[in-house]
Amino acid sequence: MPKVVPEYKDQARARIIEAAGVVFRRKGLRRATMEDIAREVGVSKGAIYLYFRTKADLLVRLQVRTRNLILGKWQGLLEAGEIPEGIAASLDDVFAGDSDPAVWLELIAASATDPEVRRVMALDRKVDLRMMRQFLRRLEDRGRIPKMKDPTTTTEIVVTLLEGTVLRLMMGGSTAETRRTLIAELRLVLGL
Repeated sequence: MPKVVPEYKDQARARIIEAAGVVFRRKGLRRATMEDIAREVGVSKGAIYLYFRTKADLLVRLQVRTRNLILGKWQGLLEAGEIPEGIAASLDDVFAGDSDPAVWLELIAASATDPEVRRVMALDRKVDLRMMRQFLRRLEDRGRIPKMKDPTTTTEIVVTLLEGTVLRLMMGGSTAETRRTLIAELRLVLGL
């Protein structure tokens, strides 16, 4: 039997995560099954379980992928560019309607009754806060934002603003107005 190389495993995981995002957007979190995801990828359900033990494990990886995409967009802000506008631009997929935040809202709703989803969401938010705090500290160290009086609270507010922006858009808010509001809020909180 041939040995499976790590690169193949990474590619397989990436394909499964991508397919899971498609299935979750199409069917919703609760109705989506591992079988649906396997069908989307074109493999057996057993193959999915080789990479992800549960749907919650798959959700964690999907959230990590999304976070990494957003963090990648922020890297340029460490050296140049308008910070509030750059942070707002990291939500461009949501503003443009290319990313459906309904899966995120379904996860929040499911966390009220499902301890496993609650654990995943709590861990995800903890990582979001840690990453945002690191990013804000790096901006501060480079003189891109004023010294924060309370980095923990500032971080919490910025993350909450981003979450609230997604909610505003889902409730039918004007994309242009929602973006302007987020930028004004970020300017105020970051002292810019």
